[in-house]
Amino acid sequence: MDLSIAIVSWNTRELLDDCLRSVFENANDIELEVIVVDNASSDGSAEMVREKYPQVKVIENDENVGFAGANNQAYEVSSGRHFMILNPDTKVLSPLAPIVQFLDSNADVGAAGCKCVNPDMSIQRNWYDYYPSALWEMLPHRVRELGQSLIFRRDTDSLFDTKWVGGQCMTVKREVLESVGGMDPDYFMYSEETDWCFRIRRAGWRVCHFPKIVILHYGGQSTKLAEVRMLVELQRSKYRFIARNLSVEKARMFKAAIWVKTLLQRAGLRLVGNAREGCARYAALTELQKSIGGW
Repeated sequence: MDLSIAIVSWNTRELLDDCLRSVFENANDIELEVIVVDNASSDGSAEMVREKYPQVKVIENDENVGFAGANNQAYEVSSGRHFMILNPDTKVLSPLAPIVQFLDSNADVGAAGCKCVNPDMSIQRNWYDYYPSALWEMLPHRVRELGQSLIFRRDTDSLFDTKWVGGQCMTVKREVLESVGGMDPDYFMYSEETDWCFRIRRAGWRVCHFPKIVILHYGGQSTKLAEVRMLVELQRSKYRFIARNLSVEKARMFKAAIWVKTLLQRAGLRLVGNAREGCARYAALTELQKSIGGW
């Protein structure tokens, strides 16, 4: 088996259908298996897969075990020489055979991302040459975007090494998985791929951006359904990554930065009154600030 593809879904039935169709349309010249792990969806996602794609293995969870835990479930029943994780809110736009050929012919590469585009076909960043930090987190969003475009500029049509790649689409060799293990299930959502790539690089393998695989990513379709919880998980996961892999002192600085930033954001929202968007955001920020003490 050349390639196993794991797709973890939570209430993304229509998008999942499109994703699966695009996978099989681009699977020529390789031996492929697809495993869908349904994290307790209520929209009939698992039933749709069984009906329309009988060749797909389906794991149906009674509860949401998170992104990392579900991908690990898929890995346990997979048999491919390489293991790809793919978000359900994506469409594969290119043949899949090149990633198999690339990993087979580059012994020092442990994992590879892809070229990712938005629905308007603009480039979506899914590679990162830096890790979370207190200083980076305190910068305004627009400043961080500018910094990414200027400091970390890359030619997305070229192959290059990077610190970590996004979990929208990431392929890992089985021998690497057997050496470093799967995703850490302590990350319910967010930063699991950062941690995974960190461990892969620490073990001596390269992590690459591989542009011959192209996907369209709609982005955040599952997480939009649980905005408050996901905001908390995002920052808590960054904190966990820093504490486990960088240093306790850096983690403390990050925690303090998030507390101050959240305080300032809440104060700003109070100034603009009770706009609908402001109220939802304020509730999420309040929950985040309450959670910080328990990290």
